[in-house]
Amino acid sequence: MMWGLSYFLLIRKDLSRNEGKEKKMKKLLIASLMIVASHSTLAADNKATNKPDVFAKATQLYEAKNYPAAFAEMQRLAESGNAQAIYNLGSMTQHGQGTNKDEKKALQYYQDASNKGFGKASFVIAQAYRQGNLGLSKDTQKFKEYLDKASKQGSEEAIVEIATLLFAQGKPETDQIAIRQLRPLIQKNYYPAMHIRAIYDLGQGVKNKNPVTRQQAIRSIQSLAEKGYAPSLMALGNMLANGDILQQNLPEAKKIFTELARQGIPQAKESLAKVEQIEAQQKQAKASGAKP
Repeated sequence: MMWGLSYFLLIRKDLSRNEGKEKKMKKLLIASLMIVASHSTLAADNKATNKPDVFAKATQLYEAKNYPAAFAEMQRLAESGNAQAIYNLGSMTQHGQGTNKDEKKALQYYQDASNKGFGKASFVIAQAYRQGNLGLSKDTQKFKEYLDKASKQGSEEAIVEIATLLFAQGKPETDQIAIRQLRPLIQKNYYPAMHIRAIYDLGQGVKNKNPVTRQQAIRSIQSLAEKGYAPSLMALGNMLANGDILQQNLPEAKKIFTELARQGIPQAKESLAKVEQIEAQQKQAKASGAKP
């Protein structure tokens, strides 16, 4: 998954209180799309069935960092037409694991897997068109086509992204479509879907001045954060830093961002720097006897 839009601490003193909250919720919603899940290099086998895990050997080799042997095993599986194995060859080729790094060849693997109905491959191609990588130029139309294809092929990531884009339009009719799309994933306790719905509900609670909806959404975000889900931790950290949705708690926000920054999340590093800036400003204001 990508980490595209920045997760800014939105501190706008020149906005009215309600207008500021609404703008922050909209930005939080859109930004959450880009941090829904971290990228998983290999697609795991479906453990929901009772079928033997044909990827067990390849996964074991990969986790042991024996990439050449893992790549060879994945090739063996791909030769039988296994779309998931073909996707994994694309991922390993893209990152130069067990083979030469070659984005053009990786794209060919992804396209083959996509044509065989593997949604995760279609999702990767969609992001390539959105970001302009894997040798492809940015193409909004192609991005939407492959995102829709990935969704129809069952990609949970694509379904969540489409729902978030629908929410971002700010129209009641598209909101309802998004909610319907997310419902089956939420019932399966799919964290990205639960998180995006909570962010949306939080925005609605603020906009409509509904404390019940607002509190339910905050509890959902806090629950996911307690489970270690990074996007919810980022949302919680931002709320603690901003101090308008939750009472400002800079030490706790700093703790959250420090841990996420340690995990290599760029948005956390940026937010951590802003929290430290706020702390310095407050310290300076206190020393001068002025209000922060």
